Amino acid sequence: MSSSMIEAIQGVDKIIGQLMNGLKQIGLHRCLNIIILISAAGMEDTSCDRKEVLQELVGNVQNYWVSEGTFGRIRHSIVDVIYDYIYHNVSGALQCKKPDQKVKAYLKADLPKRLHFANSRRIEDVNVLVEPKWLFERYACRPPFFPQHGRRLVFLPLLLQAMFVSYGPGFQYKTEIEPFSNIELYNLMCDVMQISPADNNGTHGSMNHLLRWPFYTPAPPAERSDPVQCPLVSLDPEDPLGCSCPVGIVICKPVCVLTLI
Repeated sequence: MSSSMIEAIQGVDKIIGQLMNGLKQIGLHRCLNIIILISAAGMEDTSCDRKEVLQELVGNVQNYWVSEGTFGRIRHSIVDVIYDYIYHNVSGALQCKKPDQKVKAYLKADLPKRLHFANSRRIEDVNVLVEPKWLFERYACRPPFFPQHGRRLVFLPLLLQAMFVSYGPGFQYKTEIEPFSNIELYNLMCDVMQISPADNNGTHGSMNHLLRWPFYTPAPPAERSDPVQCPLVSLDPEDPLGCSCPVGIVICKPVCVLTLI
């Protein structure tokens, strides 16, 4: 671990200590619910020797706005360009250009749902997922080039987990929980404050194991129809399905012969 990283951790620890000491001085350290979330995008080693260049893959790129780096974003410079043009000339043109291609392009509506990155006009028309340690660029690499913010959540989620610490009367005491998606934090905060959350991508109630007194209890959806009783009329099946019972035995378990093709 580098000295700058140690200094940063010590700085965060000092700030948290000041917060807790201040709450204790005014007698609120046992009354408030506190969530501490420490996270970063991480840093990714890059090199001009590991890059995929848009110009080399699709040709002319003069009419596109391109966000480069470890996660590519492409938008046409003309706002009203039709969907088919974007698909055939950008997204479709980037598919399987070479056997060892390190990038994969998606129209924003087709991005993996786990990314929760689609339903907004601010998201570019085409998004490009890049393999770790590789770069996506509009033109050829222009040195000097520095390390980039990591986006390994797309490929290796364990490398970018945040540190989550909660403290207060609403949370379980000395409890360690399994990792969870950060989209659950909003529902958790609403439950701690005992308010109903707005619609979101989280699963409300999935963090109840962290709370002493869960505010919301999820319930399964109501059945569309009531259960129907099916009385047994006869022991003889309407369709034997190729099964038979030995002669002389009235009640038995059918013996079936299945042929696998």
